[in-house]
Amino acid sequence: MDPLFAIYRSRADKLVAELWAVHLVAGTVAGLLCALFTSLRWWAMPIALVGACGLALFWLGIGERRLRSVMDPAGSTQCNPADEPRLANIVEGMCLLVGVERPTLVVHPAAAANAMAFGRRPERSTLVVTQGLLEALNRIELEAVVARLLTQIRDGRAAYLTTAVTTVGLPALLWPAVWPLVQARTEREASTGSDFDDDAEAVRLTRYPPGLADALETMSATGVRTDAPRVTWPLWLADPRADAAVDPAGLPDYRADLETRVAVLREF
Repeated sequence: MDPLFAIYRSRADKLVAELWAVHLVAGTVAGLLCALFTSLRWWAMPIALVGACGLALFWLGIGERRLRSVMDPAGSTQCNPADEPRLANIVEGMCLLVGVERPTLVVHPAAAANAMAFGRRPERSTLVVTQGLLEALNRIELEAVVARLLTQIRDGRAAYLTTAVTTVGLPALLWPAVWPLVQARTEREASTGSDFDDDAEAVRLTRYPPGLADALETMSATGVRTDAPRVTWPLWLADPRADAAVDPAGLPDYRADLETRVAVLREF
């Protein structure tokens, strides 16, 4: 197993284990209270623990389904090769180069130029590109963006970030208004790795740093801000806050403004 993939897999497993632990502790406490103060007595413990396990499974299942519905809203299309032949051709070729299974492709109707990859399992990943990205990038730039996303799938970072968003970030995924309550923890989990690390992995694969640098410049000029919930921001290739109007100091440590990322890529 690749060491980087093993690191991300381990961290994702810890988040899932934490979710199970929280539910089992809550179930144990509820069972004890029921055993002490109701007629169920000791039967309350197994009933409460079974209920806690069922609830944990429910939240694990609903998290990714909710993320998928958020990133595949009305107006989006799950495309096949006939819908977007250029994108499908690039993804097919890059999957062979990177060594990952072909993800589900979704074209988001947003005019902003951005993209993301998500899925708790690499073999069941989804790649989302905005309509604005498809219209703004040429073939070389689009290849660089696809390579960037597919390397995140290969290395396990996409799966790890998806797990973070759908476990510790789940309350904000279901109720966006509670984002401030989970923001610090979600972004702390996402800080394993950085935009610079992911950019470097992509250009090691393509061996053409100018391709990704040009893509990021075009994205910056077009705009990257989408209306997706803030809890999904760690998943996007370019943080939706990373446009020209945002102070780079306002971004979390693991994210960088597009101008700085381009400058670093130009030095490769």
